[in-house]
Amino acid sequence: MTKNNKIIYNPISLLSIFSVIFLIYIILALIIYKEQVFIERGTISTEEIFIIIGFGLILIFNIGSFCQILWVSSKFGKMNISEKLTLLLGGFCLLLLFGEKTMADEIGREYLLGWETSGEWIILYVFLTIQLFYHLIILRIFRKQYIA
Repeated sequence: MTKNNKIIYNPISLLSIFSVIFLIYIILALIIYKEQVFIERGTISTEEIFIIIGFGLILIFNIGSFCQILWVSSKFGKMNISEKLTLLLGGFCLLLLFGEKTMADEIGREYLLGWETSGEWIILYVFLTIQLFYHLIILRIFRKQYIA
């Protein structure tokens, strides 16, 4: 690996590790700190700040990993089927961020109205699980190609 490649790949690899950690934190924190996140209004708790930072890192990671796969595959001229599927999943995960935001907003709104939110929770956690799956795939690809 050349010096320039280390500069490009190490930050993305590091970002992938942090985004996986924050994604796991978000998955757990939404249940553990449900009251602070969805019911209490007026102040932003420390937990909410970490959730916001986590979603920001996930967005940056999704965009960065998508661009990285495009760049590496275009460098070699032809994409194989696994790169195409990974790009497709990456684009889907970028769209899922909007769905996660929408579901979180719906859960918060429906909690305040006293409505049932189990359907929204299921959808939110399916979206977060798909994100986690994508992050782990990319982490494995980066580890395999650029670190090992």
